[in-house]
Amino acid sequence: RSNRGSACMDRPPMPPTMGGVGRFVAALLAIAPRHVADGCSNFIASKGATSDGAPQLGYNSDGASFYGYMEHLSAGDHATGKTRKIWEFGTGRYMGEIPEAAHTYNVVGMMNEHGLSIGETTFEGVSELSYQEGAIIDYYSLIWLALQRSRNAREAIAVMDALTKEHGYASSGESFSLVDPAEAWVMDFIGRGSGEKGAVWVARRIPDGYVGSHANQARIRTFPRNSPDTVYSPDVVEFAKKKGLYPQDGSDADFSFADVFDPITPIGARLCEARVWDMFRQIVGSDFGDKYLDYAQGHNLENRMPLFVKPSKPVDVNTTMWLMRSHYEDSWFDSRDDFGASPFHSPYRARPVLFKREGKLYAMNRNVGYLGTFFHFVSQARAGPKDLPCAGGITWFGVDDPSLNVRVPMYSCTQRAPLSYAYGYGSTGRYERRAAYWAFNMVANFAYSRWDTVGVDVQRRVAQMEQRFLGEVRRADEEVSKKLSAGTAPAVVAKYLSDYSIRTADALVDNWVDLFPELFVRYRDFLVCPPAPSPAVPPDRLAPPQCHMKGYDDTWYSKLVADTGDKYLVPAAAGHEMQRLSLQKLRTASAGLGADIPDDLASTEAATDSTTSANATASTNSTASADSTAMANSTTSDDSVVSANTTASDDWAASANATAS
Repeated sequence: RSNRGSACMDRPPMPPTMGGVGRFVAALLAIAPRHVADGCSNFIASKGATSDGAPQLGYNSDGASFYGYMEHLSAGDHATGKTRKIWEFGTGRYMGEIPEAAHTYNVVGMMNEHGLSIGETTFEGVSELSYQEGAIIDYYSLIWLALQRSRNAREAIAVMDALTKEHGYASSGESFSLVDPAEAWVMDFIGRGSGEKGAVWVARRIPDGYVGSHANQARIRTFPRNSPDTVYSPDVVEFAKKKGLYPQDGSDADFSFADVFDPITPIGARLCEARVWDMFRQIVGSDFGDKYLDYAQGHNLENRMPLFVKPSKPVDVNTTMWLMRSHYEDSWFDSRDDFGASPFHSPYRARPVLFKREGKLYAMNRNVGYLGTFFHFVSQARAGPKDLPCAGGITWFGVDDPSLNVRVPMYSCTQRAPLSYAYGYGSTGRYERRAAYWAFNMVANFAYSRWDTVGVDVQRRVAQMEQRFLGEVRRADEEVSKKLSAGTAPAVVAKYLSDYSIRTADALVDNWVDLFPELFVRYRDFLVCPPAPSPAVPPDRLAPPQCHMKGYDDTWYSKLVADTGDKYLVPAAAGHEMQRLSLQKLRTASAGLGADIPDDLASTEAATDSTTSANATASTNSTASADSTAMANSTTSDDSVVSANTTASDDWAASANATAS
């Protein structure tokens, strides 16, 4: 993205080493949006739609060139005349400064001490509205400022409008998600362009019991004018008419914000709205997926999805975590078995996702769970005790690909970023072993190479750790209640939660640093190797592990033969003796690692020719005996791999959890 980068306040940001991510497709229409390759994905649940009654926000911030870290902004009182410096998020360009607020709230990740959390996805929209002379505040700075100056979503909406009116808006179109302990909102927002300051926008509250989502495509279309649950720029329709984007005789009732400022295109449906479709179908049901499939495919742009949907059952935080890791599994878009999936059934594809052949444009999937994510979170806007609101809000925070990353619970009382997640501890151009971004990147990149073994193993460990953390949070909540009931000072309890969050995050990274060499040893050279068994007798030396060659599945072998014809065909061996020698050579060439023996070769070993001499018969029987032993060993080896993997995984999780605890 051209405008992505660090949103740190009062210090210069770390510019991305590779520069901003360029837009990957030109405008398809004169006023069509220029969708970015590394956009973001949001999922928002109202309090009536969640299992615990706390609104949720799932946010993946995607930008492959950017470094993932956890921001922390301290609460404070500020003297009159103090100013706040602003740097553009993405370029690192110094934008200017604005007056500081008299009081600012504590912010960790993207949640403040009152449980307010904000996320975004960029839709860009009408290009002529992206530039505003003298504008100081870009979209990410706007989020941080709103979090520090607002107690709830309604206040944040008003703050964002007021700040951009006064200081200008220096970004393109954005969809914002805002949740607090009482409400969940979605807001579409775009600048006024050259010659004016500020933005035009519409914000709608998500009805209790419903969920919303957006992914780089504006989604608010027509909207009610006299509802307490809808707020908007008073001149939004007039502005569109003035810019020639809406007919002069067009009615207010028919005005669609999304269709005017971010018209839908096949690319917008296929790469952006399809992600919303993917999340909605999983929580509403297959009927929803079937009904709007042609829209998500980009074929029927009139079949628009609703802004809000009602889930089939209450959504818990674990469900939201895994929604934000989705790769269209078990849907029409599922790509794990097509040509690009490799023999290891990967849902990932090398970028860019667009390519042309014979004058036709093709687009591979843009998943919710994306390898280009640099940070992400799922926030729970829980209401805290009256004397300690920050004991309620939790942001489950992570860096790098959310599909292979453990989200760590950070209470909104947290007083600093953990060292391993902190700003400046490593960068995209400098590897730091204990930096969370690099620890998770190392493991994820190994998992990409063998998704069906390494990737599955890593996701199992992710699930184990997050379940452990969910249990720890329940116990921490109970401890908070006990401490406050016993008269413990709120500041002491806040420190208890802060210390827990920081300690847990740093311990998790230490365990993930150790995970990469463990995985590398286990899955080296396309093998699956359990830990080596202990010697049966004390004087014996340690035996090598019983590694297993997993190979490819039958589908891939069939593709290989179809593509290469007879290139790898082994000429048939004539006669029993020639086949027996072929079998013997096969075992030798496989280095004793249990290569699959073709049935026709294995069966010849058991056959006995009546004309064969006694010595030949004895030799054949000896070979058959050896084969039976080898097959038994191979079976035992396979079983030991499963058992060892399960045990090792459980041991690792237990060790990691103990350390984190």
